[in-house]
Amino acid sequence: MGTCELCGADKVSTYKTTTSGARVDACNRCIERLGLTKPIPPVNQRISNPKRTSVRISGPNIMHKSDKELAPDFHKRIKQARGDKGWDQREFARRMNERLNIVQRIENGNRPTDALIKKIEKVLDVELLIESTASNSRQTSNQGSRNMTIGDAYEDLFSGRE
Repeated sequence: MGTCELCGADKVSTYKTTTSGARVDACNRCIERLGLTKPIPPVNQRISNPKRTSVRISGPNIMHKSDKELAPDFHKRIKQARGDKGWDQREFARRMNERLNIVQRIENGNRPTDALIKKIEKVLDVELLIESTASNSRQTSNQGSRNMTIGDAYEDLFSGRE
């Protein structure tokens, strides 16, 4: 028995299903109401494979959230800093040891790689990574005793409510 991630119902049989590209545990009621499929057996009925061994993958944790993100106006900051130094795009590319078309793409707003961001910050002495902020937020009312669930958000999305 588990908790439905869509409606919040506790102690119900849940099934792994996909909704809007996300894998969630959902109860039968939500699966039927939303027209979802339940390809995987219920969570509480799964049988583990005793021959299976775990493999640890080393390297950077790609799920770790950084405190900083690329500024939305990074390309304007780069142009401004380059102009303040009196460099044209060709000179800037030479000083970074990059191709001219890379600099042109970045200044047109194409996102550079993280390594290139660090390189640009160093060469131009400019800050491109800023404190991250929430991009989407929604105010919910506290009229009921339960919190907002994924199912509530899903309903809001498809019913056109704001």
